[in-house]
Amino acid sequence: MKAVTRHLVHAAFAAAGLLALAGGALAQAFPNRTVTIVVPYAPSGGTDVVARRMAQVLEKHWGQTVIVDNVPGADGIIGTQKALRAPADGYTLLLQLNTMLMWKLTETGSRDLVGDLRLISLIQTAPLSFAVSSKFPGNTMQDFVAHCKAATTPCSIGTATRYAQLISKQLMDVAGIGNAIGVSYKGGGPMTNDLLGGHVTMAVPSVASGLRYVQSGQMKMLAVGSEKRFPLSPNIPTLVENGWPVLGDSWYGLMVPKNVPNEVFNSIVQAVAAVSKDPGLRAAIEGGGGAPVFSTPEQFVEYARKERTLLNALLAKYPLSE
Repeated sequence: MKAVTRHLVHAAFAAAGLLALAGGALAQAFPNRTVTIVVPYAPSGGTDVVARRMAQVLEKHWGQTVIVDNVPGADGIIGTQKALRAPADGYTLLLQLNTMLMWKLTETGSRDLVGDLRLISLIQTAPLSFAVSSKFPGNTMQDFVAHCKAATTPCSIGTATRYAQLISKQLMDVAGIGNAIGVSYKGGGPMTNDLLGGHVTMAVPSVASGLRYVQSGQMKMLAVGSEKRFPLSPNIPTLVENGWPVLGDSWYGLMVPKNVPNEVFNSIVQAVAAVSKDPGLRAAIEGGGGAPVFSTPEQFVEYARKERTLLNALLAKYPLSE
């Protein structure tokens, strides 16, 4: 009887060991199926271009399919809600902009989206630009301001995020264009199409999403929102140089729902850190007008929280309609 008992105990320990090994193998196996990157903006915009390049390098790194799912609407809230509702298993990633720091309510009803998500890494940063069609009869921000003040009908300013809307509202105030009309879009692609088609007077894309249209001769960037001239577009003056103390930078970051298990989250962090060194990815970001700024999760959280404090002060002065 004792021999049987010892046999059963040994078998139980062996089974437990096999289960532990299996659990470790499952953790190491992430991902073992398709991963989705949700982009909460329309196709062809800056976020879409970066997400698709990220998907390619992650797919190669993981040996698993990585797809991009564009879910535009409500300043990125609809796509973000989709990512928050997805199973917290690491198979749904979210590529989001700093506009998310301005939302009042999130899927969980809180006011802290940074706390409702686990921030993986910053991907890139680029200043906002203040752009006009190549057909616009002027080449400086002073030309634009004079044009709007002299126009018989109000100028229109297209924005694809609430963040760009806030910064443009501040600029119109300090530049003295009180009658400009704001036009909101679901993504940078539709906004740019309307600018090039003559339906809005100015658009406010990031340099990263608009630079290719400048290079093709379709668009002119009159100024950028960085404190100093952006190294990847050194010929474009800043708003500060024009005499207006207005700053506006756009960043892209990768994140997941907050309940993703630690071992899976750490695996994603390690993968992003590995592919951040990929020369093709970095060249794609820089070629599109962005600066690669990959970070640790802790650096990303600190960066986002500091920026949210600054944005809250701006929103108090320039409130936006909900």
